Amino acid sequence: MIKLIASDLDGTLIGHDFHFRKRTLEALSAARDAGVQLVVVTGRPFRWLDGVLGQLPGYDSYAICSNGAVTYHVGKGRVVATRTFAMHTVLEAHQILEREFPTATFTAETVDTVFLQGDVKVEEGGPLENSELVWGNLAQILSPDAQVVKYLVRVEGYDPEDLLPRVAKLVGERVSVTHAVPGDPLIEMAAPGLNKGAVLADFAAERGIEAHEVAAFGDMPNDLEMLQWAGHGYALESGSPSLRQAVARTCPAFDQDGVAQIIEKLLARTS
Repeated sequence: MIKLIASDLDGTLIGHDFHFRKRTLEALSAARDAGVQLVVVTGRPFRWLDGVLGQLPGYDSYAICSNGAVTYHVGKGRVVATRTFAMHTVLEAHQILEREFPTATFTAETVDTVFLQGDVKVEEGGPLENSELVWGNLAQILSPDAQVVKYLVRVEGYDPEDLLPRVAKLVGERVSVTHAVPGDPLIEMAAPGLNKGAVLADFAAERGIEAHEVAAFGDMPNDLEMLQWAGHGYALESGSPSLRQAVARTCPAFDQDGVAQIIEKLLARTS
């Protein structure tokens, strides 16, 4: 019996317009009515979530954000846990990547501030919205006690499927390395060993829920560990080819209401 649904947002529950599909909303509502808990697990910062999750009537639960670095209680509007880098680790990784990719742009995020180096694009409705932005060389503008939750590098001209292993080879012993945005040569890094799956496992254990009682959904490499840990982990057919190859189960594409289809089937088995 499924007790917890854990799902990525972009490309999984919501589309490019940041809206849920009608059938998805209905399936999530049916799951809640059946006593199944829901937790959103996203690479997005918590600051960006309220407008999106406001589409879920009565959602008064948690969101695991920034690929596991921040846990946020949506109903209370409060950060309840952070998992940050050691500052020397951020700067060591930055020095290596800055030397390897001299034309790259870099971002370091704390809970309340985003530090940017280079010509970083700030898009309306994007993950930097509602953030305090500070520009400059990261080695100079980050204070020694900065609590960094995510560090990112974008290298234009690269295929992200090629850039990810290259960055991992350079700094993977120092930080966790992943990729979350389709077609974007943007690599995201966090504290060593930190990923969506590790944090979800702890979240479930605190509630007495075991892996076989969890259904999880995602579409990009940053969802891999979560989908592998959950007893019922599904990669969307519309998602990353490398993720689909690595995960045993797949579900129909986003535009076919893939998540909703699986939830409906899981609920039907227990009715």
